[in-house]
Amino acid sequence: MRSHNDFRHYSLLIVVGYLLATFCISSVDAASIKTGYKYQEIKRLHKMALQDSEPAGLNMLIQKSRAFIAEHPKYKRIDQVYYIFGNALTKAGNAEEAVKAYQQLVENYPKATYFAPALLEMGLAYDKLGQHDKADAAYHQLVEHPKYGSHGSAKTAKRLLTLEKENRTGEIPARAPRIGQPDALVGKKAIDFNVKDLDGNDLSLEQYRGNVILLDFWAVWCGPCIAEMPNVKQVYEKYKDDNFQIIGISLDDSRAALVGYLEKEGITWPQVFDGNGWQNQVAKMYGIRAIPQMYLIDGEGVVRKSDVRGHALEPAVAELVRENNAKLQGDKPAGK
Repeated sequence: MRSHNDFRHYSLLIVVGYLLATFCISSVDAASIKTGYKYQEIKRLHKMALQDSEPAGLNMLIQKSRAFIAEHPKYKRIDQVYYIFGNALTKAGNAEEAVKAYQQLVENYPKATYFAPALLEMGLAYDKLGQHDKADAAYHQLVEHPKYGSHGSAKTAKRLLTLEKENRTGEIPARAPRIGQPDALVGKKAIDFNVKDLDGNDLSLEQYRGNVILLDFWAVWCGPCIAEMPNVKQVYEKYKDDNFQIIGISLDDSRAALVGYLEKEGITWPQVFDGNGWQNQVAKMYGIRAIPQMYLIDGEGVVRKSDVRGHALEPAVAELVRENNAKLQGDKPAGK
């Protein structure tokens, strides 16, 4: 027969076990949160580096990305960190190391979101190094890929393969001056459209009359578009309840890739997607030849600014929102 002391001993063991388990769970949660902060810091530094290109900022981004990859190789978004790492190395003039970063991503994460963009960027890095045959191999791997061969990044690779090798400098042709001259629309009525959004709902500019609209032409495979997205999200969160709306026009070919990215990033504003890539109905109406491309449209449906990105975006939105709200207040009957 067990004594009273035995029961006290067992009870103590149970309590100690519970406390240890709670401590372990709390430690895991704390570590996960800390890792998330590191990831967000890398994204923030990447955004700043794309806008400012300061050597000190690039070096910090490279160091933090390298350390993150070494410490958290199984992180759920490690492919994006590899992609940012490669971007930073390329921007810092170290295309050779950038190639290695992209190779790691491509070889180890073939099903990741950034697989196709990384393969394209790897080819561009090879072109920067003058190793055009290796660039061709990367472009062909992308173009002929059973899953990604129809994506926008593959179409870009296909265009690059049509150029003379000596004319390839490691830049995407679409990043050159635009054929469509987006500034030509400034001061004119925005071209309205009647389409279905990603959820199958009717969507037009007219239904948002009275709101400032940011019309954003973008794609998941577009590196600069993804780099700009945190900035766009920040503006949306700040002004979404202030007669401001964003409409995304996706030039993606894959609905699954688009939906996956939107869900992962928590993006909720309307998206137009028809699966036709560069032949997207609305993109053709606006003569889009390169992305990212943004138009700011005032409450009366007039295009006020084009190609506003980076540090210029938030002040431009703030100015139009203030102007629009003042007009809306002025239009109200007295006493209302």
